[in-house]
Amino acid sequence: MELNQNLKKVKPSGIRKLFDLAQNRKDVISFGIGEPDFITPAHVREAAKQAIDDGYTHYTPNAGFYDLRKVLAEKLTEVNKIPVKVEQVIVTAGGTQALFSAFYILLNPGVEIIVPDPGFLVYGSQVILAGGNPVYLPIREKNAFQIDPDELKSLITSKTRAILINSPSNPTGMVIKDDVLKEIAKIAIEHNMLVISDELYEDILFDGKEHISIASFPGMAERTISIFGFSKSYAMTGWRLAYLVCPEFLVNEIIKVQQNTAVCPNSVTQRAALYGLQHKEETELEIEKMRKAYQERRDILVAGLNEIEYFHCLVPEGAFYAFPNIIKTGMSSEELSMYLLDHCGVVTVPGDAFGQYGEGYLRFSFATSIDMIKKGIEQIKEGIKKL
Repeated sequence: MELNQNLKKVKPSGIRKLFDLAQNRKDVISFGIGEPDFITPAHVREAAKQAIDDGYTHYTPNAGFYDLRKVLAEKLTEVNKIPVKVEQVIVTAGGTQALFSAFYILLNPGVEIIVPDPGFLVYGSQVILAGGNPVYLPIREKNAFQIDPDELKSLITSKTRAILINSPSNPTGMVIKDDVLKEIAKIAIEHNMLVISDELYEDILFDGKEHISIASFPGMAERTISIFGFSKSYAMTGWRLAYLVCPEFLVNEIIKVQQNTAVCPNSVTQRAALYGLQHKEETELEIEKMRKAYQERRDILVAGLNEIEYFHCLVPEGAFYAFPNIIKTGMSSEELSMYLLDHCGVVTVPGDAFGQYGEGYLRFSFATSIDMIKKGIEQIKEGIKKL
């Protein structure tokens, strides 16, 4: 039986590979899966329980409950400075579904979307599954993992439909600088391109960094699909809820995709998220507690990584990932990941899981306890000495 040919072009998840290998091993320390180790805030959990008792167990509108979309539109206008109508906000079954919907409506065979490399592994895969061609934009350590606007321009062709950006970044943890965002906006306008902006980690920022949405720049709201979510900020990864805001001419097309895939986002999850948004002060206190914990863990992890022979790590500015350079070990990222698992009992993600330019790096998630971080670093130090 012949299956969809695009599936042959998509590799299995490099993140899940190491995670799965570690499942049957005892006393493994995991820096692998990128999800908060915190539980969803209590008031949000209670709201979900109440929603079940209140009968929110049925289908919802395809684009999500109107009252939730209304509050999200207010948040986008006030916090992200994106001028938006309620109708432009679409609630989705997680950020990955929002991404796929954005790619699917834009792509035809031969059409290109520029995606960061290294970047979240589903970017290129979803472009392929949606029928297009991913064009990989190198994100280089020598540029502090910032996009090089000149390199971006060099990749644009008559087939380029959009560029995808991600800030704060998975896997590098870097935040795109204001002046770089402005250059990207200028390029998008000059070349009549759209921008898909993945902003899932907007609330996890360190050292006083501020999140800036590219759609807030003049002329960009009408050419940007911005994606936000609750998975990271609210520690709601398993609840599968996100949202996007898009230009008005794309709304009905994205809803068509949603009607024919997820149908609608989860009813109970939507009520819980709405409660969290409506009780802003309580929710922001919980988010800030988590952010402070991540920053403390980041400082300990990065200091420890830079003490390991042959490792070098820039300080991440957001998200909960460190992306150390391991080239001097003389091993590939996959070889070193397997070595650390087999000889040190530590799970990491090889950098090449995030693209060609991720080779020579490992991704460490510091969404784990300080005790585990310290123990993991010590075990890696001992293991590296034996190389």
